[in-house]
Amino acid sequence: MTTLAGLLDRVAFPARLTAHVVEPAADPRIHGYAVEADLARNVGLLDVCWLALIGELPTPTEREALTAALILLAPLHVGEAPAHAGVLARVAGAPDEVVPAIAVVALGQRIAAELRGLAALFAWLREPAGPPPAPAVLADPTADQRERHHRLAAASARWFGPDRALPVDPVLTREATAYALLHRLGVGDPLRLQAFATWARLPVVLAEAAHAVPGAVTEYASDLPPYRYVEDP
Repeated sequence: MTTLAGLLDRVAFPARLTAHVVEPAADPRIHGYAVEADLARNVGLLDVCWLALIGELPTPTEREALTAALILLAPLHVGEAPAHAGVLARVAGAPDEVVPAIAVVALGQRIAAELRGLAALFAWLREPAGPPPAPAVLADPTADQRERHHRLAAASARWFGPDRALPVDPVLTREATAYALLHRLGVGDPLRLQAFATWARLPVVLAEAAHAVPGAVTEYASDLPPYRYVEDP
C-alpha cells in the first residue's frame, strides 16, 4: 500500500508550544515577573490582570482609571442574559464546573453585542467630531446621574489630560463610559475588551447563580406571558 504525503505532512511544525504570557517554572513568571517572589508580595490582582493582558504593570493613574471602568461594567442583574443563564444552568442541575462555562459564553455574546452597538462611539473616540453618537448617550438623565458623570469626566481629565477627557455633556451611559475609559487606556481590540469586561462581570454573575438551588424548578419564575408567534409578512 502506498502512503501519500498530505499538506500537513510536508509542513515543518514547531516541536514545542511558545509561551507568550506565563513562563512555566517553580515560581512561574507572568511577562517576566515572578508570581510568588514579586507579584504576590508587591501588587494586587488588578495589577496582575493588567500585566497579563497589556504586558506591563499599570501606573497609579492607569490603575485608578481601570478600577473605575471595571466597576462600571460589573453589575448585571438576574434579568439579563448572562446572569439568567447562570441561574438557569444551576436550577437545571448543571455540574458546578459547567456553570461558569455557560455564564462565560453568555457574557461573550452580551459583550460582543455591546461592542457592535458602540462601534460609533469608538470611531468618535478615535476622531472626535461633534457630540458623541446617540447610542452612547443616556436619554433624560437624572440630576444624580449628571453629577456622577461630571465627577467621572473631571477625573478622566486628570487621568488622560484635558484633550482626551470624557465629555462633560451629554451624559454617557454607564457602559459607554466604561468602554470609553478602557479605550482611553489603550485597550481597543475586541479580545482585550472582552477579557476586561468578562473579568469585571463574571464574579457578579456567578454570585447570582450561587444563590440558585439546584433542581429547585418550582422557585424559578416560569409564569411568563403567553408566547405569541407572528409570521414574517
